[in-house]
Amino acid sequence: MDLDGEGDDAVGRPENPIPDPLSPLGRLAVSLRNGRRAAGFSYAVLSERTRSISPGTLQRAASGAVLPRREVAQAFARACGMDVAEVTRMWHAAYHGSLGGRSTGRTREPEPRPDLVKDLSGLWAALEELRQANGAPSFRMMERRARDAGKELSRSTAFRISRGTAPASTDCLEAFLVACQVLPRDRTVWFDAWLRAQRQAASARLGADRREELKQLESVVADTSRGQVSQETAVRMLRKAGFDALERYRRFDAPWTVECLKCAATFRIRLSDVVLARATCPDCPKLTEHVREAWAELLTNPSGLLSRQLVRALRAATVLPARLQRDHLDVPVFVADRTTLRILQSSAWHPALEDTLRRHIRRPFYLDVLLVHDYDTMPSPRNGQRHRRLAKAAGLVDSPLESIPGARRQGRVNSAARNEAMSGQDAATAPAAVRTAAGMPSPWKPTSNSSA
Repeated sequence: MDLDGEGDDAVGRPENPIPDPLSPLGRLAVSLRNGRRAAGFSYAVLSERTRSISPGTLQRAASGAVLPRREVAQAFARACGMDVAEVTRMWHAAYHGSLGGRSTGRTREPEPRPDLVKDLSGLWAALEELRQANGAPSFRMMERRARDAGKELSRSTAFRISRGTAPASTDCLEAFLVACQVLPRDRTVWFDAWLRAQRQAASARLGADRREELKQLESVVADTSRGQVSQETAVRMLRKAGFDALERYRRFDAPWTVECLKCAATFRIRLSDVVLARATCPDCPKLTEHVREAWAELLTNPSGLLSRQLVRALRAATVLPARLQRDHLDVPVFVADRTTLRILQSSAWHPALEDTLRRHIRRPFYLDVLLVHDYDTMPSPRNGQRHRRLAKAAGLVDSPLESIPGARRQGRVNSAARNEAMSGQDAATAPAAVRTAAGMPSPWKPTSNSSA
């Protein structure tokens, strides 16, 4: 039996000279040789103690010529009574120092960590790195490890994953992780990586399908022989949808900087969304909401400068959806009866409304108040609410805005005035400053009371 470690071993060849002892691989080889020398075993005896590793493999592990698999180094240390954890640490250092046993002359990009995986190719790269870090076990050994743990992983499946095919399911992924000896507590990050990669792949497939659908849609609405929408047609379709172009049209599915014709907001949309009626202004609902909040605050008369008669008239009126275009804020106010109309035609309450609006709308504007009143000559029902139903049917109002208790009582008090206004009197009694608002139905006459 060879005791000094320098004679012939069981396979009849002397050990190779140790490489640079300062390298990680050299330190691992020196440690394994010293462990065998301290235990006094030949490679044949070590092979019997490991029960599955040949003497030649054990000799190559201690030669320092190549990096052994991790399980070989661990079995070598265990058979010699060495510190297995320390040998494992040295093996990892040797693995990273020699680029996984490959030639140091070849460049190799670092593989991503599982928490940085974003697509299927990154997942495969991370799994292959995991296999290499585990000592690059053979696919037969990986199959046996998975079977011993109650998982199913064939050699062909392990080979395909190692060569660039991502696991098709979480069960296949878990079997591969078990074959690479990943502990259960460390598998969650791999499951998350698999889920992200699958979502990215599904998104890519949907994106390809969507591009094909948009191409077919553009060919339907196109006005050129190439099946593309021209600049003039694109601008016309954009303005019909209520937007104005701020830059030149580029492509059917490319973002396009536009301006809303109602609120002057600037944002980016796609012409494909305009064609599909999915392009909406994000600021229009906010503008109307801010105007109604300001109107509700005005009804409380926070400054105390409005007379009680003006406050009662404001409570009897209803604010309609506002419009901000080219820095001009149009606030339509629906007035049901002529008594309220005569009171609100005074511009004394405009400064209070403007101050309240500036606290809610964070952009410069010039206020223009439009009084909208009804000249319908058909007889109204006894409940006096026909004008409100007409306004709602015309799209001018969603619901009356009465935030102060008693506003409904005031409305009942003024019901006689409303019925009188709806009784069919001649429209010639209306004020002279009457103008037609853009986009409003003909039965509704807006009156501008702006001091500007």
